[in-house]
Amino acid sequence: MEQPTASADQTPPAARWQPLRDRVVWAILAVYLALAVTYSFTMALGHAPDESSRHFPYVKFLATQWRLPVGDEGAEGGALDIHPPLYYALLTPVYLLFRPYGDMAALRALRLTSPPLILLTLLLWLPVLYRACGRRRGPTLFAFALTAWWPHLFVPAGALNNDVGLLVMSALLVYLIVVRDWERRDVGSAALWGAVVGLATLMKTSALPPGVLVLAAALVMQHGKRWYADGRLWGRLAAGVGVALLVCGWWLGRNYMLYGEFSPVPVPEFARPIPEGVSKLEAVAVGLVGRLLLRAVNGLWTSVWAQVGWFPPAAAPFVYRGLLLVTLLALAGWVRALACRRRAVVAAEDHPALILPLLGFGLLLAAALYIATFVHLGVFQGGRYLLPFLPGLTAFLTLGLQSLIPPRPRLPLALTFLALFLALSPLAWYRLITYWNPFVLGHLQ
Repeated sequence: MEQPTASADQTPPAARWQPLRDRVVWAILAVYLALAVTYSFTMALGHAPDESSRHFPYVKFLATQWRLPVGDEGAEGGALDIHPPLYYALLTPVYLLFRPYGDMAALRALRLTSPPLILLTLLLWLPVLYRACGRRRGPTLFAFALTAWWPHLFVPAGALNNDVGLLVMSALLVYLIVVRDWERRDVGSAALWGAVVGLATLMKTSALPPGVLVLAAALVMQHGKRWYADGRLWGRLAAGVGVALLVCGWWLGRNYMLYGEFSPVPVPEFARPIPEGVSKLEAVAVGLVGRLLLRAVNGLWTSVWAQVGWFPPAAAPFVYRGLLLVTLLALAGWVRALACRRRAVVAAEDHPALILPLLGFGLLLAAALYIATFVHLGVFQGGRYLLPFLPGLTAFLTLGLQSLIPPRPRLPLALTFLALFLALSPLAWYRLITYWNPFVLGHLQ
């Protein structure tokens, strides 16, 4: 992996590396697809996160009732309506096509829509990673393989889950901003970004705040140091936010009318981190929040790599210690790179491709930490909620490691790490087959 310099790439356009013409890229995608399909058949059908309780019933409800679920927990479909309908509505034709063969066949078919949709997500992420990694082949291939083979990515890729729809729309948003439209300064580009944010919100309501903030940050970066004095920025921001709300506002308004909240999150009594009657300020004063926050930091770090409990107990400590070492080395590499001002990690023209996905990841992490500390205990291991901006993390790790490791051993070390990283999936399959599947099926019986 070559060290990117501060200057822009002077290679003639015709001679530059073109990722989609590289056989290694397609080999990475082929391995991803094989892994995703294997996960789909390895996880017990109907027992991926919320698959039988929410996602499959939602598709079935829309396909049979032709109306949105009602806001009454006691009525049919009443437990489903915390999720927006777009992802499920798009899948109803698949359900209707396979319904004559039974619910299990229909669920299997719905599951198998996820691998190609995440494949589309990866294709949108590829040019973003290319720019984030300084338009260099070695770092891009490493970051792309790391992203495509990320163990937790196979929860949505191998199951029926509305996170799939959110991943596609988040990838499309970042692609449009940093790859296709970065040189544009017109209202139309911002309006298009806002439409994608609105569609992402109709996939999952939590997409709106980070989507709007990433859009706003992109506009600020586009308009430069005196962005606040540029009337074009404010017009474009108004267009972007306005179109986003135009697309998804009806859903937010419906929620507010039914629940008095734009994004209702049902929290059972046992899942409340702070006891009822205790304010957030009081929880901070008595030291309760500190313990909850530390647990959330640790839980989100471990669960962003893989679904909780997917590694055998004997192997899990070694896996996570190795991943912690890699994370710390990447952080050390960034400290070293930032301390050395003679060379930039990424050229200035490619900063948006690195900063915006990293910002999105950080916003999702901050939201998850807040929810796990103050709202719902279950989110403290919700690493999958951070995946919509996964390239922010993988590019960060890649560039940090590149800055720390000398040029000569980079290739053998990169290949060794990716081989070990790839081996995490068979390790997870072993755990699923020998423990999790029998456990959930036995629990049901």
